[in-house]
Amino acid sequence: MTTRWYDHQQHLTHRWHTRLARLCAANPRLTTTGSASPALVTCDLVIYPETVTLARALAALPNRPHRDTGKALTLIAQRLGLPRLASNANDPLRVFLLHTRH
Repeated sequence: MTTRWYDHQQHLTHRWHTRLARLCAANPRLTTTGSASPALVTCDLVIYPETVTLARALAALPNRPHRDTGKALTLIAQRLGLPRLASNANDPLRVFLLHTRH
């Protein structure tokens, strides 16, 4: 779920670019590894903190009817340190919440 959501919504892109820049500054070999992109090499490390936070938030949500989806998204945004999440009806996280929380 986390990977699909991150692929479709760029809520955390600025945070991840900042983290990648710090990793590259701390380890110059990341930028001289030949053909491998630093973003590709460090992807899991860069997104790990938010992935764990999102997974914990999803696991801790009470099993409630669909009408609580907005509150769940607000809680997840707060846990991720974001002011809000996109309210797109096709957002993978919103769809996931609608179809898994009966």
